[in-house]
Amino acid sequence: MKAKSNDLVELLVPGTEVREQLRLLVASEQFKGSKRCLAFLEYVVHQRLSNYGENLREKVIGVEAFGRNAGYDSNDDPVVRVTAGEVRKRLAQYYQHPKHAGELRVELVAGSYVPEFHLPQATVKAPPPLPEPRTLSPPRPPLRRPWIAVAILSSLVFAAGLAWRTGHLGGPSAFERFWEPSLSAHGPILLCTGQSRVYSIRKELAIEVESALDPRKTGRPAHNLPPGITLGPQDLIPAWDRYVPLGDAVSMANLAIFLERRHREYRVRGSADTRLTDLREGAAVLFGAFSNDWTLRMNKDLRFHLELAPNGRRYVLDREGPHGLQPWIGPLVNGPLEAEYNDYAILTRIFDKTTGYPVISIGGITHLGTQAGGEFLLSSAQMNEALAQAPPGWEAKNLQIVIATKVIGSSASPPQFLALHAW
Repeated sequence: MKAKSNDLVELLVPGTEVREQLRLLVASEQFKGSKRCLAFLEYVVHQRLSNYGENLREKVIGVEAFGRNAGYDSNDDPVVRVTAGEVRKRLAQYYQHPKHAGELRVELVAGSYVPEFHLPQATVKAPPPLPEPRTLSPPRPPLRRPWIAVAILSSLVFAAGLAWRTGHLGGPSAFERFWEPSLSAHGPILLCTGQSRVYSIRKELAIEVESALDPRKTGRPAHNLPPGITLGPQDLIPAWDRYVPLGDAVSMANLAIFLERRHREYRVRGSADTRLTDLREGAAVLFGAFSNDWTLRMNKDLRFHLELAPNGRRYVLDREGPHGLQPWIGPLVNGPLEAEYNDYAILTRIFDKTTGYPVISIGGITHLGTQAGGEFLLSSAQMNEALAQAPPGWEAKNLQIVIATKVIGSSASPPQFLALHAW
């Protein structure tokens, strides 16, 4: 009777040894921090040991291991591909340590979801050498065309390099690896939006002020109060917890759609109502800079951070610029904004030292800078291009990316990558 492929595995690697190795992997530092990677690894190993390896397809794993609906679109929700790539990386990290050199190896070949099991090299007996074949006639001399071999080898090297650069070797893209720590973290993701420090006017003056500022009546933009109307501190009522800058809201809404497509839970809080304990409960994304104190606190001691000059000019400062302190200067915000100006935003991702949860912030000089930064954050093409300049191992490092946008009127142009720093 013809044995199944998995029967051959059982003959060479007993299932009891595979299950023991799985126990070691599950308890290791590489895997115990990611519930999604654990769910994937345990599912595919048990399926293979149960002779169901031929059923390890992307949509089947998505439904049975991650609880997706039977009709879910794996293109919109690449949870299986992303997790498989992360599992490959964590397995490689585990077996790189010398203390694991003598252990049974569990491998997940790129492009496949079927795990392979291999005994340690030291315990594998080499097969006996095959007898030398008898030569019935003199062998033909080899072709003396080394240039053909060189050309073929060069083509293979070029193709492999191109595939590696474009992410076609079966592993997750840089964009997916950037998001993996946040998407795999425990609990819902906190979306913390900035809140403008807006003031309401005392009711007795509100009608007079609105009439004096109405462009339909005055024929001029509603920027400054006309002579004869003065407001003092007693006339202003703080309303800091009621209004969200438009660019912050657009960025948050787009990220919410991104998370919905991946069936990822999230919760929304305003920056004025967010406490430190909220940021320590799981992954978080902060929107806005000067509208969000948490963003300013997060970036204030980092290489790239935002500053407000006494004259009202806001800018992004590079503490390690090639010529000393190098700012990217934004618009004046004390009064009407210029018709055209350059806006800038900082995208930061750091890992909390005490909890290990990632926190991402995206904050612009104005709300349109934040909106452009939010667009960059969700653009796989632009993120892949920027992260190609990151040092090896950037996935586990803190990151900062500076982007720029040209604002004309009330619209921001597509974001442009300027600089990246990882540590």
